[in-house]
This record gives sequence, structure tokens and C-alpha cells, in this order.
Amino acid sequence: MFSAYVENPQNCRFEGQDPDEKILLLLRAHPIVNLAWIIPALLLFFLPFFLPKIFSLLNLNLLALPQTFKIVFLIINYLLILTIAFEGFLHWYFNVYIVTDKNVVDVDFHSILFKNIDVAPLRNIEDTSSSMGGILRSIFHYGDVLIQTAGTSRNIDLESVPRPHHVADFILDEAHKLYGRGDRHADGHPS
Repeated sequence: MFSAYVENPQNCRFEGQDPDEKILLLLRAHPIVNLAWIIPALLLFFLPFFLPKIFSLLNLNLLALPQTFKIVFLIINYLLILTIAFEGFLHWYFNVYIVTDKNVVDVDFHSILFKNIDVAPLRNIEDTSSSMGGILRSIFHYGDVLIQTAGTSRNIDLESVPRPHHVADFILDEAHKLYGRGDRHADGHPS
């Protein structure tokens, strides 16, 4: 359920899926990218514990502040932490990339009120490429996959996905399987 790379996921559907369409691959950004919101949330969590020391280093008297201000600061601080963690998790969990036997689907979750869904039919995929640059990406083996499509279809970028070289190859192989089926008429002769 929380995995970033799932082949043939069970009990999984998406908006706009055809009844006969089978999900082959479900992808999310690698979990390590969550550090971008986890670290600030942790720093804010521990801030109230270090604030008295910071105030004493600056020669400010924390005891001079009314108790009400301290309580309001704590409430605002922890609500901010909750907001950062909630929004960060939702952004990671609901930004998904789905490869089916017919399409590649990119679901971009921007906020609770807005999402964008891009669909590229496998028959329109011309090429895929993958990139993995940097120390963290090399250590944790994640990167970006660019899917180039034909015609007026938008290119699709799969950002920070695990095993990017495998994913790019997988998508291209599925597109080639479809081309192989699509090049023949019902009587078995080439078109």
C-alpha cells in the first residue's frame, strides 16, 4: 500500500480505468524524497525544547512573556507541524504513475482541491529515457524517466521513481508488445 514500486498490484483501480484494462506497474516517488518535509517538521517539533536556550544565549528573558503567548506559540507550532506532515504525505502518496496494458497515467496531486491526470496511450510512446544523477539518487537507486510520445500527446515525466532504468525499459517493452499486436489484421497478415 505504501510501496513506491509495485508490479501487478491487486485491488487497485484509478479514475478513468477501462473495465478490461489491467494495471501492470504502480509507481510513486522514492520514499527518501519525503525527507524534504520530514526534516523541517522534526526541526519545528524540537524547536520549543531549544527555545529557552536560544533566548538565554540572546540575553532575552523568556519568563517575561505571558503564559498565554507561550501556549499560543505551542499551538501554532504544532498545527504547522501537522499541516506540513499531512500535506507532505498526501503529496507523496497521491502523486502516482500507473502503467497499464493500454496507457501510462500520470496523476499529479497538487492539493486537496486540485489534481491533474495525464494519459499517454502505449501506442503513442516512441521512446523512453532514464536519468539518475547525484549521490542520494545513486545510493538509493532512484531517478527520473522521460516518456516521449508521438503527435500532440504531452511527454510524461516520472519523477524520482525507484529503478528508473528498469521502469523505462519496462514501458518501452510494453509499447513494443502493443505494436506487435497492432501491426496485424484479424486474418494474421501484416497491414
